[in-house]
Amino acid sequence: MIIRNSPVRRPQTSGTESSARPATPPARNQVKDSFAGGTTAAQRTSAVTKGPAGDQGKLMTDYLTGAIPPPADFEKVMGYKPYAIQTAHGQRMQDPFGDASVPGKIGPDKEFDPAAKTHDYGYDLLRYYDRKGTPLKPEARKAADAQFRKDMFDYANDQKGAVNRFKFRAWAQIYATAVELNSRVQGYGPP
Repeated sequence: MIIRNSPVRRPQTSGTESSARPATPPARNQVKDSFAGGTTAAQRTSAVTKGPAGDQGKLMTDYLTGAIPPPADFEKVMGYKPYAIQTAHGQRMQDPFGDASVPGKIGPDKEFDPAAKTHDYGYDLLRYYDRKGTPLKPEARKAADAQFRKDMFDYANDQKGAVNRFKFRAWAQIYATAVELNSRVQGYGPP
């Protein structure tokens, strides 16, 4: 079935006015097009494919440390509400369902669980923005991975005894490197 709309009549102008402006001011309560005249379809839709403006690495860090709350509809979109914990190195936001997903559960996965839950929340933020049609830039995923690395090394460096510090630093390096390599393989996009 083909439906044809009747042609749109444009108001006549004297020829000296810009064709992008109407001959008469818009009527009261009339919604004005927010796009400037002369924009292309690609220009009008380009804003949809970008995440929030500004430094998205800092944005991710602010989310993970609780400096800013989660997006208003995060719980609705992602199915959970992140919660805050206080660590010796500051507040961290957590995914209540997250865990250290280590193949074979080798190494100190329980000890690094708080870092992993924060990291999982970071990755869920990447998924959230992707689902909303505004994926975050690679800097956001790099910031989530950097926070994970920092949190694990903070835990390792807080241990008593040189042997324990060495052991946890070694595992922190292994876990952080594996996560960072995986992010690189995935192009630093949403996991």
